[in-house]
Amino acid sequence: MKLSLFLILISLVSASASVYSQSVRIDMELHDASLENVFQSIQDQTEFDIFYKNEHLPRYKKVDAVYAKATVEHVLEDVLIGTGLKYRVLNKDIVITKDNSGNGSDMESQQKTVRGVITDNDGIPLPGVTIVVKGTTNGTVTNLEGEYTLGNVPADAVLQFSFVGMQTQEIEVGGQTEVNVTMLSDAIDVGEVVVVGYGTLEKKEVTSSITTVKSKDLIPGGSGNPLIGMQGKVTGLSIQSTNGTSPNASTSVQLRGVASVLAGQGPLIVIDGVPGGSLNSVSREDIESIDVLKDASAGAIYGTRAAGGVILITTKSAKAGKIRLTYTSEFTTETIRRKPEVLSAEEFVANDLGTDYGSSTDWYNEVTVDNPFSQRHHINLSGGSETSRIYATFLASDQEGIAIGDKREEMGGRINANFTLMDGFAEIVAHADYRKTNSDRSHNGIFNMALKLNPTQPAYDDTQVHGYNVWTGGWEYYNPVADINLRTDQGHSSNFLGDVTLKLNLTDNLSTQAMIAHRANEYRDILYYSAQHKESLDNARAGHARQAYGRNMDKTFEWLVKYINTFGDHSINAVAGYSFQEFNADGFNMENYDFPVDGIEAWDMGKGTFLSEGKAGMGSWKDPRERLIAFFGRANYTFREKYILSLSGRYEGSSKFFTDNQWGFFPAVSAGWRISDESFMENLDVVNDLKIRGGYGVTGNQSFSPGAATRMYASDTWWLVDDEWIYTYGSAHNQNKNLQWEEKKEFNVGVDFGFFDNKLTGKFDLYDRKVDKMIYDISVSVPPAVHDKTTMNVGSLRNKGWEAELNYDAVSSANWDYSTTFRISHNKSTLESLWGSQTYWDRVGFPAPGSPGNAVRLFPGQDIGKFYVWRFAGFTDEGNWMLYDKDGNAFDVTQQTKTNDDKAFVGNAIPKVQMSWNNTVGFKNWELEAFFTSWLGHDIYNTIDMYYGLPNVEEQNVLADAFEKNKNVTGEKELSDYWIEDGDFIKLKALTLRYRFNTRNINWLENANVYVTGRDLFTITSYSGMDPESNINGLDPGFEWHNNIYPRTRTWTLGVQLTF
Repeated sequence: MKLSLFLILISLVSASASVYSQSVRIDMELHDASLENVFQSIQDQTEFDIFYKNEHLPRYKKVDAVYAKATVEHVLEDVLIGTGLKYRVLNKDIVITKDNSGNGSDMESQQKTVRGVITDNDGIPLPGVTIVVKGTTNGTVTNLEGEYTLGNVPADAVLQFSFVGMQTQEIEVGGQTEVNVTMLSDAIDVGEVVVVGYGTLEKKEVTSSITTVKSKDLIPGGSGNPLIGMQGKVTGLSIQSTNGTSPNASTSVQLRGVASVLAGQGPLIVIDGVPGGSLNSVSREDIESIDVLKDASAGAIYGTRAAGGVILITTKSAKAGKIRLTYTSEFTTETIRRKPEVLSAEEFVANDLGTDYGSSTDWYNEVTVDNPFSQRHHINLSGGSETSRIYATFLASDQEGIAIGDKREEMGGRINANFTLMDGFAEIVAHADYRKTNSDRSHNGIFNMALKLNPTQPAYDDTQVHGYNVWTGGWEYYNPVADINLRTDQGHSSNFLGDVTLKLNLTDNLSTQAMIAHRANEYRDILYYSAQHKESLDNARAGHARQAYGRNMDKTFEWLVKYINTFGDHSINAVAGYSFQEFNADGFNMENYDFPVDGIEAWDMGKGTFLSEGKAGMGSWKDPRERLIAFFGRANYTFREKYILSLSGRYEGSSKFFTDNQWGFFPAVSAGWRISDESFMENLDVVNDLKIRGGYGVTGNQSFSPGAATRMYASDTWWLVDDEWIYTYGSAHNQNKNLQWEEKKEFNVGVDFGFFDNKLTGKFDLYDRKVDKMIYDISVSVPPAVHDKTTMNVGSLRNKGWEAELNYDAVSSANWDYSTTFRISHNKSTLESLWGSQTYWDRVGFPAPGSPGNAVRLFPGQDIGKFYVWRFAGFTDEGNWMLYDKDGNAFDVTQQTKTNDDKAFVGNAIPKVQMSWNNTVGFKNWELEAFFTSWLGHDIYNTIDMYYGLPNVEEQNVLADAFEKNKNVTGEKELSDYWIEDGDFIKLKALTLRYRFNTRNINWLENANVYVTGRDLFTITSYSGMDPESNINGLDPGFEWHNNIYPRTRTWTLGVQLTF
């Protein structure tokens, strides 16, 4: 937990005297000394004055002791034992008084001195923490090293630990003499700071739907991708890997349902104030907080790119103080959680499914790696003075996937710098992040082959130089082991994001700042099929090489003016600004065949014979320059800290549109009422916080390819002119000058609450969002159009839903802590209208064999996530399929032709309810966190079963239960609800066990902890496929594809974190 330096300084100022009393050290040698002698000696060696009444001092008390480098507290606690006296530090005065809490002789036997160290959640010592014996004025504060010593503590006392921005903790002493405490962020404190568009607000001032995820909440282990670590942590936010647990997989992110049909779907990512970044470029360890702006009233200030929501990432910055080095190391291994079982070679032959080649090959084992090993290393160096602080990190990772040939290496670093100049008048903040990635890529076709291939065929051939059994002729069947090992498929990329902000604090309430940022991404793809690869042999050529290079460069400039002030009952937090962004992209590619030397692969492109024969391919491209210019503002007004109003707007122009439609205005308004601060709530002690809020906002969407609304030219075709062939340029597309922004309008109402001293907190939100003027490519006649598609504004889409979150801090004691968080959400996406004369849109065509057809039809008024298939009615005695027609009558498909009119909308590909449940239990230095996720009301179309579950095939393997489940089926598979299964599940998403070592007596080591994390450990479900957590994002959710099934894995990570 990283705390603001400001908060720490405030606490230190208020506790400076007590810190002094613990910091100053004295030497004393006492022989038969009275208390007066002891007090005088302390005054001689320190700046303290000690006040007492002579009649209170016991005359019998004599002290014989030697103290070397002892604190004042330590000396006083020793000499006052059994005297019935106590002391209190007030500024630099020490007052000795009677302790009326009990008899002196009893206190001597029952009262103790308690010591300890207070740290934050990252193990960093916290100065200025207040420790008080509950119900008394006996207390102290921690010194600069987070240490404290408190005397005269009864054995049955309860200690209270408090610090600004942290949860107050009460711990029973229970006779202990050492009580160490980890302070936790007060996530339920209404004074918590929340990051919003272009600024921050106190949580109690927020009137929109915003969820904050702290770095400690991210699930450790795995790839280190923060998005994967956020899964299930934010209601309404769906985060899914696009390719299982492959280290090269990207992520699909969707907030509150489908945002568009053609334009961008995902949320806008803003990293340290720079819009348009990628969360994959930020290390989990470098993140301070992630704030998700869910509704349009929160995101409207980001205008045209906030239709899918906004995710604000704040990275860590250094604290003032000594230089600290933190090293984090993680080691991960994984196993396939569940794989389809197919017939063995013996079973294949016994069922007479094809030719017996004499081998016994487990193809799934051949294309997977046993217990692949991955490692991540992250080093952070931070510290500095109050005017100059540096936070620097270095990352190196090496990941191996479960598929053969699937690897990823990553290296990078980050520097965050903060400088304060001219006595605080000027501040400079800079961020720089660089990431380089090298990937070896496999492909999912190998798992499809592993299911269907004849298990009697051998994978290897010792008679070949390369050692693999390569089959030629057609791609329906091929050796996946040879395919991966006889080709090279690599990706190399580098990403840089840097920004510098200059801020001038003109007055206590008024500031201005300017930020410039630059983002650069470069990538290079290399593909080479060797001369022995099937692709080369089938085409009678010696090798096939292809390279592609591309780069994207963004520039950003933003200027802000901020005004924050409180006067009387009124508070204002306002910002106004200007934004400019420019986007450029270009690249080239080349391809050649038939090389004289195979081993050089794609690194001597000019030597392929196809170049000299004029058949090699090469090309280059450059996207039109894109620009976004905007003027924006936000004002938050609070009256008496209970009536809140927020207004924001963005006036934005985009170069993607024709002149008349380039500019759009995106307003928002929201309000809140903190009922808990009303006078009529004063006597309701159980209610600590209660706020109702509501908002409305408009955002835009212009995330589509540039040029649809403007005229563009591109290389076209060859024309014969004067007996000479000339290559010409022509119109790249049909221009639509009337094209406008997509518009999302959203209402959101919610309530935030805290009960029982904020032990029980939560929130509830209800929303309704509608997207109008959807951007889509419409078929048009040629001529008069030049091309057969024109991009237009047509159709509308609606999302309705609700979200709830409940947090309960159940136990907080000296030895035990327990907290739990439960989240639940529901969303329904409906396509309300289509475009032009089109009444439906068929999607998801199923591949051969057979002619299954399309399984999705988008229809006006129909919810997204319905399967459009025939209804299964049974099998005939001969094993033929029977389906229901549109009138509900069953028919034999061999006797009656089925039609599309007989199809029906069935199932729910999108869960009706998504839930997560987080439980954290702490015992002394141990911590156990169990995180569960669940989807209910969820159906999956199991294409694995559809394509490999029928036994009536030849020369192809099938699932192990095919001859039991479908032994009497004789007909070709049918696209029906026979293959739709209940996909409800409960999954133990992550389990982490952590131990924090006591490093108090190790001067060079500040913090040390070790943890073990297991991901996807078990799933309770009736689904027979590989994983019930199927894709639910986009327009085609709910399919587990037989030909795109990178296995899900169970991972174990061992992590170590040390701070020096």
